[in-house]
Amino acid sequence: MQALSLLIKPASGNCNMRCEYCFYNDVSESREMKNRGRMTEETLELLVKKVLSEVTGWCSFGFQGGEPMLMGLPFYEKLIEFQKKYNVHHIQIDNSIQTNGTLMTDEWAQFFAQNRFLVGLSIDGNQKTHDKLRLDAAGNATFGKCISAAEILTRNGADFNILSVVTKPFAADPDSVYEFYKKYDFHFIQFIACMDNLNEPHGSNPHSLDADSYGQFLNRIFDLWYDDFITGDYYSIRQFDNYVRMLMGEAPDNCAMTGHCQSYPVVEADGSVYPCDFYALDEYKIGDVRTGNFYEMLNSDASVRFMEPSGLVHEKCKACAYGFICRGGCRRDREPVTGGVPALNCYCEAYQQFFAHCLPRMADIAKKMPRRT
Repeated sequence: MQALSLLIKPASGNCNMRCEYCFYNDVSESREMKNRGRMTEETLELLVKKVLSEVTGWCSFGFQGGEPMLMGLPFYEKLIEFQKKYNVHHIQIDNSIQTNGTLMTDEWAQFFAQNRFLVGLSIDGNQKTHDKLRLDAAGNATFGKCISAAEILTRNGADFNILSVVTKPFAADPDSVYEFYKKYDFHFIQFIACMDNLNEPHGSNPHSLDADSYGQFLNRIFDLWYDDFITGDYYSIRQFDNYVRMLMGEAPDNCAMTGHCQSYPVVEADGSVYPCDFYALDEYKIGDVRTGNFYEMLNSDASVRFMEPSGLVHEKCKACAYGFICRGGCRRDREPVTGGVPALNCYCEAYQQFFAHCLPRMADIAKKMPRRT
């Protein structure tokens, strides 16, 4: 294979926080074996060895959880050791980690900086919105520790971005949220809409958004972002950046924007492999690093069965003026899949609001941006 991106859950669903909206807790609870423990050094070595024997161009190792920093720094030091040992094709390797930041220290940050890890730091806006839903296992607020993590990463020269889950309280005050990013000089931001539990109707999660609220949130955030953009004060909001890139004829880096699923191998702590972070369920398992290789897993019947429904276009999408850029959205927002056919995206009305309000300005930006060579 020329390239491969992996998402690895070395601590499975283990976490030192109890975020009320955690989608992976719901995923774990839906499996026969809810928790896969912690990845052993032997499994890590086998994983790295197999990947680097198969990939000839570029590979990305991304670590999530649960909380991946629960594994301890020696685990990631071994990762680097194994990557150097088994990089037989001398390919480019990128590493990243998504963390709640509560365990961050100077030692960790120095390691991330020295080994060029991109750190995703989860912070849900200002203290009010963050501490409403992101509490630790003892029920304590975590905003202070998360901001401290950002300061530690900055002090040690580690690259990081901010991941925020858009919940009802988060979306209710977009101006305050945006000002928070500016106050702390967070220039790289990613939003993820709060999800309902799988196999439950939209709105069953008390923290998820209705389409109108989400549309209004996106519109206001875009207005604030655009005002800064035209005055030269640029903030990277991944969703907006991707739409502009698509209008320039380039491919988005967010799989939810491609219009169809691809198997994005998720490796659980015990070595079992799934096609997507949102579908790390028994019925979607595509293999195991201990018994198979990634080419076979990604091209298996189980992988194809997972991908096929996402390629079906809803009748309303076919007639929609924004179908060319919306592309139906993430399969997770198109549940349930009935008779192999996904439903209309639960945020369809939000995206219609958003594109009606923002598309002309995004198209104008796209015209002025230099093309990649």
